[in-house]
Amino acid sequence: MKASLLNTCCWCVFALWSAVVPTEVLAQSYPTKPVRVLVPFAAGGSVDIVGRAMAQVLSTSLGQSFVAENRPGAGGLIALDILAKSAPDGYTIAVGSAGPLTVSPTIYKERLFDPLAQLEPVVLFANTPGTILVRHDLPAATVRDLIALSKASQGRLNMASAGSGSVLHLIGEYFQEANGIKWVHIPYKGSAPALVDLAAGRADVMIDSPPSSAPFVKSGKIRVLAVTAQRRSNLIPDAATLEEQGFPGYDMGSWMGIVAPKGTPPDIVMRLNGVLVKSLSSREMLERLANIGAEPEGGSPQQFGQRIQTELRRWSELIARAGIKGD
Repeated sequence: MKASLLNTCCWCVFALWSAVVPTEVLAQSYPTKPVRVLVPFAAGGSVDIVGRAMAQVLSTSLGQSFVAENRPGAGGLIALDILAKSAPDGYTIAVGSAGPLTVSPTIYKERLFDPLAQLEPVVLFANTPGTILVRHDLPAATVRDLIALSKASQGRLNMASAGSGSVLHLIGEYFQEANGIKWVHIPYKGSAPALVDLAAGRADVMIDSPPSSAPFVKSGKIRVLAVTAQRRSNLIPDAATLEEQGFPGYDMGSWMGIVAPKGTPPDIVMRLNGVLVKSLSSREMLERLANIGAEPEGGSPQQFGQRIQTELRRWSELIARAGIKGD
C-alpha cells in the first residue's frame, strides 16, 4: 500500500515536472528558427518604421531573424486576425498599434475581433502624440481661446481629419465632448490633403501627429495649440501639453508595441519584453524614434494590457455615442 502510494506520488511529481520543464527549456532556447513579425500597415509609415526597428533589435539580441511582413487591410485587423489564429509559440508576433487594437475592433463590425481575449500583450514600445492645430489666422492663441471661440461660433468651426475613425479623429471628438463644444467633421484621405487645406484656411482645426504637421508649424502656415500626450513632442518642443495648460487626463496618441497570440508562454513574452525595453535606453534607438516624432514608452506586459483595455473601452463608448463610422 505504502509502495503504491509512493509510486503514485512520484508519478505526480514527474508529470508536474514534465509539464513545466519543456516550457522553461523552450524559453531558454527561444528562438531556434526565424520569427514572423506581422505589420498591420503598408511599408513606409511610422508603424512600419518602428516595427522594423523592433525586429532589428530582436534579431541582433536573440541571434535569429525576426522578419517583418506587411499585411495591411481592414484598419489593421487582417494582420491581427492572422496572428490570433497562429500557434502561441513565439514564432509569429505582430506590431500592435492603437488603431487596430483599440478602434478597428469596434469600427469594423463585419470582422469580429477581441484583442483582450485573442492576443497577449508583450510591450508598449513607442508613442506618437497628437497635436491640436489651427489655421494661422484663427483668432485663438490658446486652448481656452479655442474652446471659447467654438462655443461662440455655435458649431460653425470645422475639424479636418486624416480619415473617419482614425485615432486622431477620435481624439478630436473626445476633446469636443469633454469641453462641451462641437465642430463640423471633414474627413480627408490622409493627413497630407487635410494639412494643405488647414494651411490654406479652408479648415479651422485639426488633430494630427508631429511628423506630418511639424513642417507646416515651423513655416508658420498653421499653429499648434497643444500636445495631447503626457510629454511634449521633440519635433515641436515649444508646444505645451494639455495637462500643462490645465486640462488633466490626456495621454492620447498613436502608440505602437508588440503583441503575440494568446497563450504564448510567459517566459517567451518576458524575454521579448526585456530585450525591447532595454533597447529604449540606447542612444541609437532614442534617435531613431526622435526622427519620426515618437517618444519611448516601455513597461511590463501587464501595463500594456491595461492600456489596451482602457483605450478599447474609451473609444468603443465614444464611437457608439457619436455614431462614428470608419472610411
